Amino acid sequence: MVGLVSEMHFDDLYSEYVTATHDRQSSTENPAKILICTTPRTAGHSYCQVLRQFGLGMPTEYFQWQYALPLMRRWSADDTMDLEKLNQQAPAYGRHLLAKRTENGVFAAKIFFENLPFARSSIGDDNGNSFYVFLSRRNKVDQTISLLSMLHTGQPFDSQETLPGIPTVTTLTERVVRDTAQYILDSEIRWKNYLNALDRRRVAEVCYEDFIANQQESASATMGNWFPDFELKSKTISTSMRYAHDVELKTMMKRQFGDYVRRFWQDHA
Repeated sequence: MVGLVSEMHFDDLYSEYVTATHDRQSSTENPAKILICTTPRTAGHSYCQVLRQFGLGMPTEYFQWQYALPLMRRWSADDTMDLEKLNQQAPAYGRHLLAKRTENGVFAAKIFFENLPFARSSIGDDNGNSFYVFLSRRNKVDQTISLLSMLHTGQPFDSQETLPGIPTVTTLTERVVRDTAQYILDSEIRWKNYLNALDRRRVAEVCYEDFIANQQESASATMGNWFPDFELKSKTISTSMRYAHDVELKTMMKRQFGDYVRRFWQDHA
């Protein structure tokens, strides 16, 4: 189910992909589905950008309420739709998604594990035309610190924009740090358990550090294996450092909590 939250305003970062200008009219009956399976701070947004440059779908976080609710309100012409009704109409939402957000025979989306039930209710269960990119980071200490910074500032990207629906933490304590690291750990375990039950030929494990080093080459190697007949487009993509907007804050957090975070991950290695 899509999580219930109280705040429902949408800034430009969200509204960019909920407008009708991004709708398509796909005639593909059974599009390939690429799910970018992520935990926070693993460059899922950048992976979506590369796939869009390649022409493989129009990926974004379609199974987060921030996208799903305004899209379904528009597509169903029901401005009164709430999250409860959205969950009830998940299959209809999925039909709209596959019809209007498929590009070159591919539907793609970034997804967190907690959104998987809603995704399955929307676009159906796994099949032979479904593919999965699992993003993870080797450096779990940096990942944890990066997520803590985002929760503290509400700013997930390299800008000053804050996004609706992100829980904020005003005071950082060891308990908050532990809960944040535990969330990353639990999410990875759940993803691995789920993906290990699927056809491994349709699952690619991609390390954040390798992907960021050469985004197009990394994604091209994976997509070329799955779609050998597809001519992957090559366009210039910004190579700005990911999650660089809060370097000073993360440095301060690492000084204060770095040893605690390292012990957590050593204990759960």
